[in-house]
Amino acid sequence: MTTDETRQNPPTETWVEPRDEDRQARRARWRIVFCSLSLFVAVMGVLMQGMGAAMVMFGHRIWSAAGFKLPEPPPVLAWAAVGQFVVLAVLGVVLLVGAAMLLRRNPAGRKLVLGWAVARLVMALIGIGIGLATIKPQIEWQTQIVAAVRESMRAQPGANESALPPLPERAEAEAAATRTLGVVTLFFVTWPFVMAIVLTRPFVKEDIDEWRRERAARP
Repeated sequence: MTTDETRQNPPTETWVEPRDEDRQARRARWRIVFCSLSLFVAVMGVLMQGMGAAMVMFGHRIWSAAGFKLPEPPPVLAWAAVGQFVVLAVLGVVLLVGAAMLLRRNPAGRKLVLGWAVARLVMALIGIGIGLATIKPQIEWQTQIVAAVRESMRAQPGANESALPPLPERAEAEAAATRTLGVVTLFFVTWPFVMAIVLTRPFVKEDIDEWRRERAARP
């Protein structure tokens, strides 16, 4: 074809339908990537909540073994820490099971993970309420801890008064606690939002419907 003919009749692009293997490989990535990350989030979430609750309940005993006699946590903080840990540990198991089911192409896993996402967002709101309601006991306990550390350090030979940790200012401590609560809440609600968006995408629903049909066709 001459140059003039090419200008008058430019070649048209031909759409090539992707092969089924390529399409399935691309569509399978969401299941592997997001479900694997969900398994990690479930395990790490339970561990972090457990460590936080353990520090509230038994942290003063650990420091006592090191020579610092620290005050016990206020009952409201202890009950809040244990209660949140129990609920969030159960939700962590739900996410763990749901993500594992999705990895195994089990359609029921979608309901579990979506249920977890909704419940986790609700718990985040409850956590904000609990955190704001217990800021004052937290600050009072922190002040008592610092005061106890100061006394323990002052009792040591050759103690330097200038090296003692300062007592926290209530206003600054409350502002820092509020900021920390906001950052922690944002951290914990990110993945529920991500999974809710992923599991409601059209191509994900198509994949799960396909799994359902495959299971129904099995003898």
